[in-house]
Amino acid sequence: MEFESPYTLERIKNPSEDLQTDLWNRLHEFSVSKLGDPSMEKKEFFAILIKEGETLIAASLCYLFFKGLNLQLLWVAEEKRGMDLGTKLLKQIEVEALELGATLVFGYSFGFQAPKFYTKLGYEEVGKIPNYPEGQNCFFLCKKLDSDPT
Repeated sequence: MEFESPYTLERIKNPSEDLQTDLWNRLHEFSVSKLGDPSMEKKEFFAILIKEGETLIAASLCYLFFKGLNLQLLWVAEEKRGMDLGTKLLKQIEVEALELGATLVFGYSFGFQAPKFYTKLGYEEVGKIPNYPEGQNCFFLCKKLDSDPT
């Protein structure tokens, strides 16, 4: 695609962390201005790790924005699956989300990954991309958090 001067189009492979942060900040600032609610300004990107000694055996990446926690990934080492590490990690993610003021956790899982793991733990399928990747489905999942579990 060509742009008329003074515009240029540039593709950057593996954009720097600084560039990513700048772009997310620009979008967040615009979005918060449209929401009109200062309580929506809080955002945080973090990881939760489970280690055995110095060996990483489970981990998650999470991004909090607009009072929702986007679970970007949850991973458990193959040899440690079936030991409830994923469940414990997800429950800790939910605790962290509540402490940060989130009202829900959302993310996605492919059919060959673990959508049933999430639904078993109270997540609801809220959308699906059929046949993505080819021969599979991509499930969008969400769980509303109860700040008073009693």
